[in-house]
Amino acid sequence: MKKGLLIASLVILASLISGCGKETLTCTMNQDNSMAKMKQEIIATFNGNKAKTVEAIITMEMDKSYKNHMNDLKSSIEEEMKDYEKQYDVKTKISVDGTTLKYSMEADSDKMSKEARTLFGFDTNAKQTKDDAKKQLEEAGFTCK
Repeated sequence: MKKGLLIASLVILASLISGCGKETLTCTMNQDNSMAKMKQEIIATFNGNKAKTVEAIITMEMDKSYKNHMNDLKSSIEEEMKDYEKQYDVKTKISVDGTTLKYSMEADSDKMSKEARTLFGFDTNAKQTKDDAKKQLEEAGFTCK
């Protein structure tokens, strides 16, 4: 009995060390232009070779000349985000603070339709390791940790 318990404990420990548990990948990219400074952040969780959740957060610090147009910009983005919520079962948030606009979209592969999972890159038939995702995002210009 003790030998079986010891073997089971070693198997569990080995799977944790080898990365079969839940892992998180955080990637960021900053872009500046004459209209705004933009920070994009992607936070993805993985369970083994499967991506489980992905959250994209975009923070835009607009030029002061846009101060009177921030609510219009927010409304425009909100309408688009409502469509994503309905069509793809994702969660969205948006806020404005002065000339800073922040919005996010979170997708959970367990709660999405098969079509939505494919669209958002949750192809359950493919291996989607954290390292593969990191490589793709870094090739796209993100810095990951």
